[in-house]
Amino acid sequence: IMVSCSTRKGVYISILNIIQGEVDPTQVHKSLQRIRERKLAKFINWGPASIQVALSRQSPYVQHAHKVNGLMMANHTAICQLFDRSIKQYDKLRSKNAFLENYRQEPMFEKNLDEFDDAKEVLASLSEEYKAAETEDYINWGLLAESEAPTSMYSDRRVGP
Repeated sequence: IMVSCSTRKGVYISILNIIQGEVDPTQVHKSLQRIRERKLAKFINWGPASIQVALSRQSPYVQHAHKVNGLMMANHTAICQLFDRSIKQYDKLRSKNAFLENYRQEPMFEKNLDEFDDAKEVLASLSEEYKAAETEDYINWGLLAESEAPTSMYSDRRVGP
């Protein structure tokens, strides 16, 4: 799933640019250098500014309206805003038990709707991790002290079931 959200708040974790068409690689390199020097894109503090570029030629069999086409995919911490909004909407619907009757008719959900609540918890921990990625000490985030060690692998939020 691809989504779009405002990048005014937060930082980039990584960026991938795919450029198709007649492009001079040295021009692309200079542009990336300017982005880094002028700090036009704010990156995480705990790792390198990762901007990957893939250059390709356009197909000679397909007519194109433009000489150059591009696509940028980015991993940005602002996505946690979308996660938080989804959790808030889920909580509203769940408190009213809205739209759940159809699910209760399915064998998987006959007894309870724990799958929904588990998915909410996963999304909440993912949102929490993206927020933590904006901090200086993210590298140490999630490391548990020996006294806080989980009793089972399922209580450790870093390990899936």
